[in-house]
Amino acid sequence: MKKYILTTFALLLLPTTTNAGYWDFNVNGLAGGYYGISHTKQKNPNPNRVVIRADASLKLDYIHNPNHKTGIHASTTLMYRQHDKNYQDGEYRFYPYFADISEYGEFYIGYTNNAAYTLHKGAKDITFLNIDDSNATYFLNNLNWNNGFKSTLFATPKSTAIMNDGKAPKITYIKPLPEDIKIGLSYTPDNAHRRGMVSRYVDYEGQEDGYTFALQKKWQLENSTLYTSIGHGIFNGTDNETSLGITWKYKNFNIASGYKKAYIDGHKNPISTQRINSHLPAYFDNYRESTAWNISMGYKWDTFETNIAYLNTKAENTRHQDNLVLWSNIYHLDNNIDLFLTGAYLNTHGIENKDDNRGYGAIMGIGYKF
Repeated sequence: MKKYILTTFALLLLPTTTNAGYWDFNVNGLAGGYYGISHTKQKNPNPNRVVIRADASLKLDYIHNPNHKTGIHASTTLMYRQHDKNYQDGEYRFYPYFADISEYGEFYIGYTNNAAYTLHKGAKDITFLNIDDSNATYFLNNLNWNNGFKSTLFATPKSTAIMNDGKAPKITYIKPLPEDIKIGLSYTPDNAHRRGMVSRYVDYEGQEDGYTFALQKKWQLENSTLYTSIGHGIFNGTDNETSLGITWKYKNFNIASGYKKAYIDGHKNPISTQRINSHLPAYFDNYRESTAWNISMGYKWDTFETNIAYLNTKAENTRHQDNLVLWSNIYHLDNNIDLFLTGAYLNTHGIENKDDNRGYGAIMGIGYKF
């Protein structure tokens, strides 16, 4: 797969003599420092934590004409989390991919999210904490989600969007259609990727692939705009997921909601009800039969934005369940500087009553947009 990606880069990025275009390089992102204070029912080893994070998008494109560009893109993250035993010196993520965008559609090869994730229109959050695939666990520990060096556990889903394959290398095609419709298809040769839901320690029957399909529709109403989406994914030839999303925007107000149902079709690769090894505890893959739904409301003034979002997840085989609430606020000090204040509540349930945990947190920070 990697050789194929590199060869495609080399061939498609070479401008021809018949295309008198030009190169364009663009970098944008957000760098910030955040401080969180939390209190939990169970003993919290890190009640106070500093997080420094910088997310950036890099794009080197050859512009063939106003409707066609080809290039190498990448998303990057630099991050330091105080008291993080897994990444004591910080963490760096770099996800390169090839992009060709024209009137015929958007074509991507490389480390990207799948089409169903990209076109999903579920609940929103306005900070890096997110309500889907939440980073709130930087400050409030979720007993059902753990993705460190020494252990991996996903006893519940962490998103209403389909993201089993994370940013594993894949091929994605998104096509705009008439009537403000978009369709998307993705193929992932090996979906066991630690940024998604599949543990990197899992070994079902060797390399397993995944397919996702998605549809998004924009409805232009009299005084507002409505977006709807539907997606379906098939992973490992066994795991099925279906997602639904809706977003309504009226002037500066928006409300959005998402839903996902995951189920196993067939007897291949059953859920691990017993501990396999130190990396794979019992029910680490319980999310494979589960439901998740969320909802959010937000409003934006000239210099201030506020948004409240709620996520509920539940695994059918056990009592594993999560309730996450984020109330996020941003004050735009100027065109580049943002001030953040977020309140978080997390209530998680494990297999036994003694595994339950709940907690509250307040996270504040400052960010620089570039």
